[in-house]
Amino acid sequence: MNEALKGLLKSIAPFSNQELDDVQHLFTFETLKKDEYFCKAGRISDRIGFVKSGLLRSYFTIKDKETTTFFQTPGSLATALLSFLQMKPALENIQAMEDSELIIIAKRDLLNLYDQNWKWQQVGRIVIEEYYIKMEQRLIILQSQSAHYRYEYFLKEYPELIQSVPLYYIASFLGMSPETLSRIRKLK
Repeated sequence: MNEALKGLLKSIAPFSNQELDDVQHLFTFETLKKDEYFCKAGRISDRIGFVKSGLLRSYFTIKDKETTTFFQTPGSLATALLSFLQMKPALENIQAMEDSELIIIAKRDLLNLYDQNWKWQQVGRIVIEEYYIKMEQRLIILQSQSAHYRYEYFLKEYPELIQSVPLYYIASFLGMSPETLSRIRKLK
């Protein structure tokens, strides 16, 4: 477990260093090369990863068309949440857009931690709340705001991605065509 993950956990619940050191053995490190998958559609997502470095993209495919749903940057968590919670096959893929390092815990180990210490339950609750808030904000913005507003929102929320993520992924994330995104960018 690295210091960034410890800091995140301590910001959510009042863990002591000893409490975190005692569970460190439950966390593993995984390196993904660019284009490798952390989660594949059709498989059960039974782990959650803390992005230590790199960049991942969540997306689903319908009729051979990919739709980007999230970008996971350093300091964020990666999992196909619906699959993780329901233990059913994932609908989405999570793919590394660049070489990435993750710190991972299996669901069974996380559930055991929930049973052992209320602080882990608090972590689980707050992580789910934050994920829900992001999803609802994004849904409202996609359904009620102009394409220009959605692009401005992206620039504010993900300024570091505008130079590193292909525009067609950004357009997909914003619910617009690449051509519309290009027109908006030319107006700036």
